[in-house]
Amino acid sequence: MALTGLKSGGEFNILEGKLVLSTGVVIDLVPGNSIIALSLFENIESHTIGGVMTIQDSVNLGSVGPIIGQEYFKLKIATPGLDTNKEYNIDFTDNSFMITALRRRVDIGNGVQASVLHFSSRELTTNARQRVSRTLVGTYSDIVKKMLRTDLDSGKPFYVEDSVGNKKIVAPNAKPFDVIQVATKYAISRKYNDPTYIFWESMRGFNFRTLGNMYSKTPIITYQYTIPGTRYTDGKLNIELETSAIENFTITGTPDTLRNYESGVYSSSLIVHDIISKSYKKHTYNYIDSFGDQRHIDKKQARPILNNIPLTPGGDNLTSFPSRQFLKPTVGFNIDESYQDDSYQYHFTSERLPKSIQSRTSQMTMIDGFSLNIDVTGSTLVCAGDIVGIIIPNTAANIEGNDTEDSLFKGNFLVKTIRHDFDMNPAGRHSMSMQVVKDSMTKNIPSPNNNFEPKQIAKPLTFKEFDDTGILT
Repeated sequence: MALTGLKSGGEFNILEGKLVLSTGVVIDLVPGNSIIALSLFENIESHTIGGVMTIQDSVNLGSVGPIIGQEYFKLKIATPGLDTNKEYNIDFTDNSFMITALRRRVDIGNGVQASVLHFSSRELTTNARQRVSRTLVGTYSDIVKKMLRTDLDSGKPFYVEDSVGNKKIVAPNAKPFDVIQVATKYAISRKYNDPTYIFWESMRGFNFRTLGNMYSKTPIITYQYTIPGTRYTDGKLNIELETSAIENFTITGTPDTLRNYESGVYSSSLIVHDIISKSYKKHTYNYIDSFGDQRHIDKKQARPILNNIPLTPGGDNLTSFPSRQFLKPTVGFNIDESYQDDSYQYHFTSERLPKSIQSRTSQMTMIDGFSLNIDVTGSTLVCAGDIVGIIIPNTAANIEGNDTEDSLFKGNFLVKTIRHDFDMNPAGRHSMSMQVVKDSMTKNIPSPNNNFEPKQIAKPLTFKEFDDTGILT
């Protein structure tokens, strides 16, 4: 989406910024530039949005107000050119943030002090005081919606991917987010049979969607590393180049073989024990064999993030060792023990444990198979959970041909986290620091059939312990 109406990258309009005290007094923070700095945090692994704000105060508001962690913060920010599209505004006016703490107050001179306020979405504080003690019946996606609309009393937009199967959850005095976490762990999508559900809040609203659903979207913007001073066309700043420029990047993650072994990414076994018939079934998960049945960010071009070379002369590879074992009791095979009718009879026949446990564990661990931190010009266009394109340079002393772009850290990436920083000085600027990740690559690595793990050929030596006299003890 093109950003029109911008004169320079990072421009933003703060349309509303009001602090509502517990006494009902409303403090407008926009006139007088009372807000010195503002940061907002999005993370697909976090249920809600959080933030930190520094304000300048000449009336000792922290004590006179007072500010005691029971205040509301109404905020609305838009990127010029996007302010008429509500979907791309940061709008927390109707659904205000909750001030949770006044962390610091520092005298900055001339009778003015700086106060650092922490705030979060209202649903987080609601979750802290609410408990669920009832039976919940329906699909997991329906149960999550009930938690959001009823127990958390949220009116924010909700982007949901329907899950399959009727379930029954007995919530024993649990917090709403704990119930949602259970649903997230075991839900499987109706359309794609995908077990990788995540529940999080972005600037657009709440989400209960799978990785596959996120991966199916087209990139909302493509970021490319460029050198400042080169983003001009005919002597004028090219806004499109400026807003899509990567200013700094750091490669922060590549596959960790030891972690992947321990978590069961490459291979795992699941023993399902039927407590009625006293029998069991064993399921073995294999990353390579399952890869084509899963949804990945590179879609049809996706390739596993490993080299399928043999580790031993016998042909064993990384996926030949079920390095993690899962145990799961059940009441009768081929039935879903999570739902009973009024007579406590099990009626829904669907055995999805290998999907919900083994496949989910592998895919959720490999979500950041390749990870990159980037600093970019800020806009309200991009949210956590979006897909973006990435192009970074091929950093090498000698580059052959036209291979000037990194071939591995290239293409579609999932936005995992975003930190929005708003500098409120007269030439204020919105900047973003993002972690972007991907779970596949687009090329096969050459796999020689004789590059085995090194192993000592000579006969191993064993030394027994001796004391100082040389006598065997």
